Amino acid sequence: MHAALPSSHFQIFGDIHPINSYLGPDILPDGTRERISSAMELFLPTCLLMLGNQSMYQKFFSAKSEKDATRAVTGWIIGTILLESVIVALAVAGSAVFPTGEVHDHPREVLAYVGLHGFSPTQTVTTTPNLTGPATVVTTYEILPPFTLHFLQLIGALLVGAIFAKIISTANNYLFSPATNLVNDIFVRYIRPNSGNRQVLFVSRLMVVLLGLWALYQGLHTESVLKKALYAYTIYSAALTPVILAAFYWRRATGSAAVASIFTGTFVTVFWDSAFIHAHVPAIIAERDAIFPALVASLLCLIIVSLLTPKPDLAHLKAFAGN
Repeated sequence: MHAALPSSHFQIFGDIHPINSYLGPDILPDGTRERISSAMELFLPTCLLMLGNQSMYQKFFSAKSEKDATRAVTGWIIGTILLESVIVALAVAGSAVFPTGEVHDHPREVLAYVGLHGFSPTQTVTTTPNLTGPATVVTTYEILPPFTLHFLQLIGALLVGAIFAKIISTANNYLFSPATNLVNDIFVRYIRPNSGNRQVLFVSRLMVVLLGLWALYQGLHTESVLKKALYAYTIYSAALTPVILAAFYWRRATGSAAVASIFTGTFVTVFWDSAFIHAHVPAIIAERDAIFPALVASLLCLIIVSLLTPKPDLAHLKAFAGN
């Protein structure tokens, strides 16, 4: 593994050099992670997404008491650290074990490929040149005891099963959550306030199907899943997370400011990659990810509009007040 991967993969801080990044040229040959800002462009959207994750707050509020919620958070943090560490270790090990072939061409499939092929007996192909004819190819397989072979195959099957379970659970969450929001916040509130349960159920199912088809279309036309996920994380982090945190920790925040913040964060994120930005903004700024300008614009709108609009009354603050 040390021979297949860069030496920086085995350092605590990897390729992050806070001093050199501001004094010299690109640290890496490809220039992909040469600055602290590049690392922050990946860290901020993910971190802010977790702080404003809707399903997380739903689980917190379903706890019987604050003590149970505290225990749940502690277990969640420990489990996340362990799980993410194992996932990253499997991906790095898989990239080292399978440096060519499908994994090299489609690195996003490395975990599934490791589950299918990484726990099988080692296969070695030896090619011997032959001066009088075609080369001789000899394939040898590692012989393992039956119990060890079946145990490794079981581990690989569990890994593939875990990947499918994660995909299905995540897809369900990201389909049902927006469908519920569209039905309750738009259809029931503005279009059909007096609609019955049967009609609401039909529209909810229709929204799930339509959103699923839209997600399928995006998946079939997406070259980089990481890039598409990071784009969605950026919109969520810049538009929604500041408003959610302000609702809990800043009583001066107003509804008008929340709407302005959400709109501004979304607009800046979507508009940042346009040709207008690249033509009228310096390259050193335009080439950066949208999380920085979108987050700053969203926070400024939240603060300025809150200070310019009337304070929320006690009825609105009561929902967020403690005992």
